[in-house]
Amino acid sequence: MSSQTVTIELEKLEKLFNKVGDLVITNSMMTQSIDNLPHSEDKKNLLDKISLLQRHIVELQDYATDIRMIKFESMKNVYDSLVKENISQDKSIRFLMIGSETKLDKSILEHLDLSLKNLILDAIKNIETKEQREENEKNIEGTIKIIALQDNGQIHLTVENDGENLDLFDISDLDDEIVDENLINFKAIKQVVEKLNGTIEIENNEIHGYSITINVPLTHSILDGLNVKIGNRVFIIPTISIVESIQAKSDFIKHVGNGTSALLMLRDEFIPIIKLYEFLNITPKYTKLDEGIFIVVKAGKQKAAFFIDEFLQQQQVVVKAIETNYKKIQNISGATVKGDGSIGIILDIKNIIENSMV
Repeated sequence: MSSQTVTIELEKLEKLFNKVGDLVITNSMMTQSIDNLPHSEDKKNLLDKISLLQRHIVELQDYATDIRMIKFESMKNVYDSLVKENISQDKSIRFLMIGSETKLDKSILEHLDLSLKNLILDAIKNIETKEQREENEKNIEGTIKIIALQDNGQIHLTVENDGENLDLFDISDLDDEIVDENLINFKAIKQVVEKLNGTIEIENNEIHGYSITINVPLTHSILDGLNVKIGNRVFIIPTISIVESIQAKSDFIKHVGNGTSALLMLRDEFIPIIKLYEFLNITPKYTKLDEGIFIVVKAGKQKAAFFIDEFLQQQQVVVKAIETNYKKIQNISGATVKGDGSIGIILDIKNIIENSMV
């Protein structure tokens, strides 16, 4: 009986995916060129054909992505062994994997492999000894869970345990000079996650222990982006970070402090307003908050309302890491080649929110 599977080197899959990315860029360029033609029946026919080509490219992208996907359960033996090999005799730990059927991009899992292993090792250290747990009236067997979930174009990977709570005050300052081994570990993981355009959330569980969740896009090569305009400049916001857009009325806006800061009041929620023209030092078309547009974005649990002049079309973009050929630029997560051949800048939503709150 013939085999139903073949083994493919990851490097070859990467090359295939890169070619799909090239097709996305070329298709965008062709669309831009056709849009610039004068209106005619020929132009309409070309637009119909380019629309068909785009659908084929999207299908090809889906197939290429699916080929790179593996079930999370493929890592179970690795993580099981890691836990067993690192439990001291004075501890008892039960390890659970939840969401083992969840599919992940093999490339992303390889990027996160060391980070996940380090989080599991940290969780093992955080579980108390059997004697300590008994004294604290806890089940002498500690529990470590690793949970995988795919939702709305994102992968969420959580490592949690029922040991001791963390000092979140120290962890909230991950970018400072730190000497504690655990904090250095968290900082290194944070850097890996941010290179994948992801976020990391750390929180104490309700009674015991803590959970750390890594949120990353389903694939880090191609993303859906919304073009937004500020003055004469156009930037790209990943649609995965967008909650909604709104043209606010003056009664939705509340000025605080000395009047330089403002909040957007939206359904009983107060959302900090970030004037991107000020943040990026650009001359805008609008400065009055009731004249422009708000794009409400979210990074982790933080929300903000970006004030812009207008939003343009939504499109798929091929993400290119700037630091590969240059260096990491604050508040920018990557770049792409646009339909007219120019470079499009992808905004780093998390960094902008964090840096604007300083």
